[in-house]
Amino acid sequence: MTYLDLHVNLERILKAKQYQTSDDESGDVVFALFLEPCEPTHGSSSDSIIERVMSYVVENWQPSPVMTHVELVVPLRSGSKYPVNFALYINSVSGWMGNRVDNYRYYLGVNANRWRAIPVFGKGAARLVRKTCDESVGVQYSLLRYVTASKMFRGLSGLVPNKTRSAAHCATLTARILNNSLCGCLQHCASWYGPASLFADLSVNLRKKAVAPETTIMDPDTIAALRRVLHNSDDDLVSLAEDEWMRAIRALTLKTAASETHGDYAMQKMTQKQLATALLRWSVLQHST
Repeated sequence: MTYLDLHVNLERILKAKQYQTSDDESGDVVFALFLEPCEPTHGSSSDSIIERVMSYVVENWQPSPVMTHVELVVPLRSGSKYPVNFALYINSVSGWMGNRVDNYRYYLGVNANRWRAIPVFGKGAARLVRKTCDESVGVQYSLLRYVTASKMFRGLSGLVPNKTRSAAHCATLTARILNNSLCGCLQHCASWYGPASLFADLSVNLRKKAVAPETTIMDPDTIAALRRVLHNSDDDLVSLAEDEWMRAIRALTLKTAASETHGDYAMQKMTQKQLATALLRWSVLQHST
């Protein structure tokens, strides 16, 4: 073995040890959570002017399928009870969503069945994304950032300030966090994206993973946990063990990834919605106070 071989092997060992030291066991996947439009209430007389402008911009400046909002779900190691939803809403600043009453109303109440989840994979993804989210708390919402998310002005997106704490809308911030945490995760700079274009880009990335359908085969315990998470009452799920939650979420993550490559649109949408439901029930019931 040459000196060069020894040096290369030593570098590999040191990198592996460094990763083991920094790995907090939170996993190699995070989730982008997208909200579909709510058609029945569109244009309601109770909407504020800002909300009407927002609805027009989101629904007319984006490709199909239209998404009105995006945020992140960032897993934690087993036993941790910190919030897992990181979001930025209009007229607000970014932060971790940890209030159980507010979360239940928003995620499982007024917006129930309108969520779709896309897994985003990367080595140490949850740890790296959580660190960037912590550094991005308090970012101001900016509706004007939707200008460079439109096809007409995307050529200017690279000129928009894109520091960790620069103003953003939900898709700008989500894309920025993913780009800063997972190198090469997205094709464009953060200001290029709206919720729908980010959904499209992450879907393409997931499709390239080419997850095989046979990886979605479940054992009886996983099937039981999955059915419980999707169909049982909230009162029943409060007592659900963490490993059962993880069984169900892992199974749905693989189903979503496999269907992106091998399924039709109906299957893709169904698995994305099931995964979102599982993630939100888990986050509200287990990681909100």
